Amino acid sequence: MLVFDLTGPMAHFRKYYTNTSALTYGFPPRTALMGVVAAVLGFERDSYYEKLDCGRFAVAVKVPPRRLFQTVNYVRSKREDLPLLRRLQRLPGTQTPLEFLFPGGEYRALRFRIFFGHPDGGLVREAAARLKEGRPCFPLYLGLTECLASASYVNLFGPRDYELLPPGAPVALTSVLNAAHLEKVDLPAVSAARLLRERAPYAFGPGRTLRPPVAVVYEAGGQPLLVRLRVPAYRFSLPTAGDGETVAFLEG
Repeated sequence: MLVFDLTGPMAHFRKYYTNTSALTYGFPPRTALMGVVAAVLGFERDSYYEKLDCGRFAVAVKVPPRRLFQTVNYVRSKREDLPLLRRLQRLPGTQTPLEFLFPGGEYRALRFRIFFGHPDGGLVREAAARLKEGRPCFPLYLGLTECLASASYVNLFGPRDYELLPPGAPVALTSVLNAAHLEKVDLPAVSAARLLRERAPYAFGPGRTLRPPVAVVYEAGGQPLLVRLRVPAYRFSLPTAGDGETVAFLEG
């Protein structure tokens, strides 16, 4: 199991159902996580959906974000517009409100902790080696190409290096949770938390068609949630996480 951090000054993970105003998720959804791993490994665009769809992904928000709307000018770039672009002439554009994530409080960068596993152990080890050496095949982004990101290796865990917590046990979960796996939330423990439930993309089919999205639950500020799950949870011992970090994979 590979664990790494994805950081950057700003992010935009577009909600699939937005139109005139581009809203963002507060975390990279599963499809974005697949794209990050594909960029690390050097998979070409649209070539990795089937291969990485059998992987396992979890993501934890490590820095509380703040949201800001910025109006962005979109310029037409169709084939018939290229001669005008080459002559630096003015083209008709469209102004669209775009929502960005920025680090909240005194933090200087957003940070998302990603957990990635795959039946092909060689693929996980290659991704770990590239991250450890700081040489992903392609540049990394937090959603948009304008939101540059960097990845830092945290650890590579073997099958016996983490603790499996059975379904129904109370756990302090730090990751974004697939709502279908939630059995109960300890409400007194989260009275000061900001719980969000959203529908997020899960996977792509042939031709980049979006498969049915899933409902997810997470704490907006990245605080742990005391919950009981219908699926196992996993506790990883990390030097930066005190007693460890407990996550549930989006796949279950």
